[in-house]
Amino acid sequence: MAAALATLPPIVPAPAQSTNEQQSLARLTLNHILSPELWDLPEWNGPHVEDPHNVAEKIESIDTSVALLKRYRNSLRPVHRLSPDIMALVFIEMTTDYDSPLHGSFGSCSWSYIAHVCYRWRAIALACSTLWTQLSTRYSDAALTCLERSVDAPLSFVIDSRASVDNAKDLVDRVLPHMHRMRQLYIPWTLLHDDAGNVSQLVSGLIDASAPLLEVFHLYQVRNDGKCFALPPIFGGQTPRLTHLKLVYSFPQMESVSLSNLKELYIKGRKRDLITMELARLLDMLASCPVLEVFVTLKARFVINEPLEEEGETPRQIRLDNLRRIDIARCSAGVVTDLLSRLIIPNCQLRMSVWLERGSDFRFVFGVPLELSDEHPLRDIRKLHVNYRSSIGALTLEGNTGAHPFHLSATIPNGSDIGDMPTVSGQLLLWVAKTLDLGLLEEFVIAESQYYHPHIGFSREVWLQVLSRMPLLRTLHIRLQSITDSGFCRAILSALNTSDEITGKLMCPLLEQIILVDDKTWSSLQWWKFAQARKAQGHGLKRLSLCLPHYENVEDMADTDLTELREVVEIVDLDPQEPQSPVFASTVNW
Repeated sequence: MAAALATLPPIVPAPAQSTNEQQSLARLTLNHILSPELWDLPEWNGPHVEDPHNVAEKIESIDTSVALLKRYRNSLRPVHRLSPDIMALVFIEMTTDYDSPLHGSFGSCSWSYIAHVCYRWRAIALACSTLWTQLSTRYSDAALTCLERSVDAPLSFVIDSRASVDNAKDLVDRVLPHMHRMRQLYIPWTLLHDDAGNVSQLVSGLIDASAPLLEVFHLYQVRNDGKCFALPPIFGGQTPRLTHLKLVYSFPQMESVSLSNLKELYIKGRKRDLITMELARLLDMLASCPVLEVFVTLKARFVINEPLEEEGETPRQIRLDNLRRIDIARCSAGVVTDLLSRLIIPNCQLRMSVWLERGSDFRFVFGVPLELSDEHPLRDIRKLHVNYRSSIGALTLEGNTGAHPFHLSATIPNGSDIGDMPTVSGQLLLWVAKTLDLGLLEEFVIAESQYYHPHIGFSREVWLQVLSRMPLLRTLHIRLQSITDSGFCRAILSALNTSDEITGKLMCPLLEQIILVDDKTWSSLQWWKFAQARKAQGHGLKRLSLCLPHYENVEDMADTDLTELREVVEIVDLDPQEPQSPVFASTVNW
């Protein structure tokens, strides 16, 4: 290469002076090498001939020279003004498109095309150890290359669900000496607990090794069958930097891992084999996670086998100021109520799915303590949507507090003596109103989803008790997909036009907007009388949105009685808007 370059005139950047411009351009040309008319080649395009003058070797030298000149040309491009450190950061950012550990391309180095662009990019990519930290048993050759080029950078290692001792043991053995720099480790749960409860030989060395830098440990799901198990001590129980623990078909114990820096904890059981944890042990675990931010359980139940406190002892309280999200699914409402009564979580969004229970005092238990502490996450509710799903025996409560969304789903369990949802719906709503903090409520939605049997218990007296707890209510949605009124509409509006026996004031004096969908029992005349009565008391409506069957086939609304209705209501329309559901963080990808 050096000899080839020596045959070329020196290449220097053109000076700014115009007098030397032509001379500089001449130096940068390769006419004396690349002009075909100057060639003296034997048998041009002819048959094979002897090469006594080593022309082929000289041409190869010219190829090298041209390659070097192209490299020089690339160095003059604007992108090469970026320093190697900046370019390395750009490359690392590009790899984030391929850094989902459970994606099929993880560990395949799909981004390595950046090393094929030019010599400089290749040199930077090969020298950047952080680029070569994604390892997977699915791509053993690529993993070995990455292991070498990663030098001392923290690693992410995924053991593929199809990995076995035969096809992955060599790679795992090569990774084992590097466990001291392992940052993320993903293992299928079948390798940590087979049908006999044994740990596979493939991963036994990994989970016994020291992992001082481990931040993420994930046992992921492979199939739907299997037994749930308690996580044994892993990595010697010492994981001082562990921040994310996600377990499928398993649950942690106090001695399993270090919890002091844990930020996210996910536990998932099976539909036919629920994870069972004692509530006292769970409280101990949460107390050991002072910086916990996310706590999610699915198909897990908490049990109380012995009293949590001695008789007369003050209930234990655990403060988790950093906790911003709790998801608890398919668990006993009574135990969840007990759990939440012991947690002080002022900055947390709440999502729960529980089995509805009825206490000895006939009150309903749906996962929320009857007495809310000042820092309970369901204080200061501004929006509340109550949706009956009687076809499956469920009630959904969702909405927003002043700071966070919440979603509670209570389902009547099979074999329960509670009864069906239409039978208990009225009293259940009353207990909801008594339990939740509705003093600042501004929007209330009552709905039923496609059920064709009447509900019981929605009398005017019940609605008077419910609405009396909503003094600041401004918007009311009544949304029915039923052939009966069931007390959702007539009883509500009757209560809204009833004066308080003591103060003489109407319920919800700030009510401005009512949205009614699919009611089949009230006519526009009755709405006029209702609105006129509210207006006469100084509490006139500003907006009334109706979706009524008797307006469905009307071609000209001017022929209807809406004109008279608009005399007592500022705005009357026939296009009710859907209430906005609360927005939660992204769902968990197990």
